[in-house]
Amino acid sequence: MNFAKLSVLGLVVALVVTLGAQSVWAGDAAVTVSGKASCGGCSGVVEGCCLMLTDTDGGRWILRGESKSVKAAFAARHGGKTMTATYEGKPASKKDKDGKEYKEVTVKDVKIAS
Repeated sequence: MNFAKLSVLGLVVALVVTLGAQSVWAGDAAVTVSGKASCGGCSGVVEGCCLMLTDTDGGRWILRGESKSVKAAFAARHGGKTMTATYEGKPASKKDKDGKEYKEVTVKDVKIAS
């Protein structure tokens, strides 16, 4: 092989490796969702009490988790406070008993804004 073909082959391999690594990293990236807090059970979205955020587009997010910040947010959920939750992975799309969609995620951290 001549130098030009070898160089092109090297660039192609580097590009494939880079794009593959980016797609793997993107799947593990932390994402946030913000909204007004309420109770998912009291709102009729799920059975049992849990933390729920309603984002500015009206999307409902059921938040699951066991960290101290999640437990503190759960305790403050009835105040209509704005919260931001950090999660990883892909949200699970589900439907409530009326067929209306909501997302469910396991969160690592919740910050109470107001």
